[in-house]
Amino acid sequence: MNEALAEKQTCPFPMARDADHVLDLPLDYRRLRREEPIVRVTLPSGEVAWLVSRYAEVKQVLSDERFSSKVAAPGFPKGFYFPVDPQPGAFVAVDPPEHTRYRRMIMGQFTKKRAESLRPEIQQIVDEHIDKLLAGPKPVNLVTTFARPIPLMVVCDLLGVPYGDRLAFGRWINTLVEANPSPAARNASAAALFGYMNKLVADKERKPTDDVLGRLASEQIRKGELNRNEAVVIGMMLLSAGYDTTASSLSLSVLALLQNPDQMKLLREDPDITVSAVEELLRHQNVMQHGVARVAVEDVELAGQTVRAGEGVIALTSSADRDDETYPDADRLDLTRGGSNPFAFGYGIHSCIAKFLARVEMQIALGTLVRRIPTLRLAAKPEELEFRNPSAMVYSVNELPVTW
Repeated sequence: MNEALAEKQTCPFPMARDADHVLDLPLDYRRLRREEPIVRVTLPSGEVAWLVSRYAEVKQVLSDERFSSKVAAPGFPKGFYFPVDPQPGAFVAVDPPEHTRYRRMIMGQFTKKRAESLRPEIQQIVDEHIDKLLAGPKPVNLVTTFARPIPLMVVCDLLGVPYGDRLAFGRWINTLVEANPSPAARNASAAALFGYMNKLVADKERKPTDDVLGRLASEQIRKGELNRNEAVVIGMMLLSAGYDTTASSLSLSVLALLQNPDQMKLLREDPDITVSAVEELLRHQNVMQHGVARVAVEDVELAGQTVRAGEGVIALTSSADRDDETYPDADRLDLTRGGSNPFAFGYGIHSCIAKFLARVEMQIALGTLVRRIPTLRLAAKPEELEFRNPSAMVYSVNELPVTW
């Protein structure tokens, strides 16, 4: 902890959402953007950092190389961002040139062109799951029957997880993202998943396949540019980027549409707005509720405040996406808004590598759902829905019962 920063007055972080407005951010964020766009906060770990809440300053933090992503750097606010030290291969936790080296190994498989080419396969996955919904009993939990299985199938295809292993694979992952798994269950699932990924990479070293892990095995590992453990960690990073955040974004986006039936009607009747509609939903429901952590490596002026080298900074991306200075009437969901450039996938060189793929998945999943099930509605009172703990990095609804 930076002692000079710790000596100054702070407020606790995270802050609680209003129980009656669970799709909106804590009310304190609006005041912070207006009165204290950079403020000292104390994390549950006891660490002290600067919290940055306005769009302009968040963009600066995420694009300025004077703010480092290196988790091992003194002063980095690990908190709930990195409760355990990241292993080699965790490219989100390092700076260039190490970050560049790892990311370059897989970047070619996550381009916008590559994501667009997967539309037919993703459409088939979405249609199959909607077919099952329509053929089964009502009501259903849309989280477990739609929002989670679709990105899981996509990420399994990308990583090269055999079909016969996907049931167990999904079970381990879902235990890790459940609302309140026991420590024993979480640890067992994490160990099982890591062990499985290790075996999967080893299998691909012996018999290369045309997928992300297969290419890492046949190209980087074979050439000595990467070891197996690093490939496994990269796979785990991609799993995190491509599964839970997308599933949570889908869940909250559907709920937001159900709560705004006029907007759902717009999307259903005008497929041409699907791309911009998804950008607006990503802005309005930025699931990365605690933003992104950095540490200053030089003194930096930010919103009239000097952030000293070695002081931690939290770029509160969810708050930035509700900044009225950038998005007038930002708390209102408006699928015709246009011009949304949300921080849902970060910004700059550390923006989520799966951002194009996640967007395509959401465009197909949401557009198809509202058109194929036009009478979709909640099967519970909004106040009965349960949401993830405020300390969870990724915000989501635990269950979403729907009928039609």
